Amino acid sequence: MVVKAQRKKYIFPHREAKKYKYFKWTFRAFIYALKKRLEIEKDALILVSGDTGSGKSHLVGNFCLKHFSKEPNFITHSGMMFEKDNFVIEAEELAVKMITKSGSVIWADEGRRAVNRRQWFDKINKTIINRKNQNRKRFNIYFILMPYEKEFDPNLATHLTLWLWVRRGVVEVYCKTSSKKGGQGLNIDKILEREEKWLKENPKASFVLPTIHPEFIGRIFFNKLTAGYRREYDRLVEEKKAVGELTEEEKEKFGIIETRTPESLIQELIGKIKKGELDNKKDLWNKLKEKTTLPDDKLLKKLNFYLKLEGFSSFSKLFDEKKKAKMEDLFS
Repeated sequence: MVVKAQRKKYIFPHREAKKYKYFKWTFRAFIYALKKRLEIEKDALILVSGDTGSGKSHLVGNFCLKHFSKEPNFITHSGMMFEKDNFVIEAEELAVKMITKSGSVIWADEGRRAVNRRQWFDKINKTIINRKNQNRKRFNIYFILMPYEKEFDPNLATHLTLWLWVRRGVVEVYCKTSSKKGGQGLNIDKILEREEKWLKENPKASFVLPTIHPEFIGRIFFNKLTAGYRREYDRLVEEKKAVGELTEEEKEKFGIIETRTPESLIQELIGKIKKGELDNKKDLWNKLKEKTTLPDDKLLKKLNFYLKLEGFSSFSKLFDEKKKAKMEDLFS
């Protein structure tokens, strides 16, 4: 007689989490809880993740455009908690807001510009790490949107207040448990590992029960932004695209250090020549001398290399009237 060994199970619904099995957060209740956190002199750092198209922007848009934009700023006693300049798509701008805003809701939308997404994630992570000690008592709420929670720095995740995992129309809410003895910050990797184990122990299951996680504290149900709020969101995106990155003066003022190679600076200025924004040889040379700090001979060599690469002759013949007419035809 053959006796099949029973498969052992180790992952079960958690006693605390089971209390939230059917708990539904309303937007009002969620906002009330966040405001109470601000009142005890703490910021709220919230990661919002989910597949592209899952509705992250619609969720945070409902929070910010529909609700927080009508909540008075009880710290500064001027304006509302969310105003349009609190919508950011650049890591550098987030760094500024983290030390200049107070009593505000900051919405860091995921990389909407034509930039390297991986680079955007890295910059967002570094920005928060650099600022987290300075912003601890700024009384702000930060919504950071990313499609994949694994893109968020694991060490930084321990400082998260909440993790909102979004699938279309439904949000699972996870909260750190550091207030308990032996507790710790929010460990997203541990949550994901627990789910993998549960799926192995339940091979017929296609959906993981969130109640296996002690960090689980309920769900939020939401709808898409209405047409009016959707237009408002689209305008915010377009305005931020038009504004572009911070100026060098702003970066210096707010202590944002950006490492630039001489090559990238040269290419940037050549791009301005193509667009007609720079047409003076002396201005070009002075800008490069100031920004690259290279010796004259090395700077000239690099400059000529990239000029020829982009179809120009050389620096000595740059802005020559005969050549200029040809270049205008070439880039028109």
